[in-house]
Amino acid sequence: MDAIWLWPLVLVAFLVAWPGLRPLAAKLLGRRYKAQAVASQPDHINLVRLAEPRWRHDEERRAAEKQLAAAGFVDAGVYLVRETPNLTLGLHAHVAERAYAIFYDHPHSGCWSEFVTRFADGTLATYTTLDPIEVDVPEGSVHVAEPRLSLTELWKKMLAERPRKAMLECVRSRAAQDFERGYAESVAHHKRRTAAAAREPEDLRQAA
Repeated sequence: MDAIWLWPLVLVAFLVAWPGLRPLAAKLLGRRYKAQAVASQPDHINLVRLAEPRWRHDEERRAAEKQLAAAGFVDAGVYLVRETPNLTLGLHAHVAERAYAIFYDHPHSGCWSEFVTRFADGTLATYTTLDPIEVDVPEGSVHVAEPRLSLTELWKKMLAERPRKAMLECVRSRAAQDFERGYAESVAHHKRRTAAAAREPEDLRQAA
């Protein structure tokens, strides 16, 4: 697997946590629940571009787009996730700073945004306004959850804190394709890690 495509890790973690059980309940049920939840997620998603999207949280969306435009992001389209039709995505790209921005709109879980930079060594820098949840990021990656910050503040924080190393380009016309491929690689990565963790008790018993 080409780890540089790991991108929508927060989306994978969100889909695992909802609508099944929230983090406390998941912790109580442990690995068995997590393995079942991960296994139930689609291996691939397809983004369908919307010409006239119907935003459920339109005021928040307008505020987000205003802040993103002021920060230098350009619109990369609004999409519906075919496999999760209640989830709408607004994609944005900052070519110069090599970052994608995503606005998520969901009828039950509300809306949130995140910034993502992918690095040539396979690591990520992800800054999100979503409440903290467990995210299986590649070793050496940065994941920051700051639900109380505005997008303007979060972007400034990311620019100040993300590692100074070779970054992969972000292309406006390829944002949806990158997201789809990133999701597929994220799910594959997460399923392998979950399966390996589930096998640990059996391996220990055999070793004993």
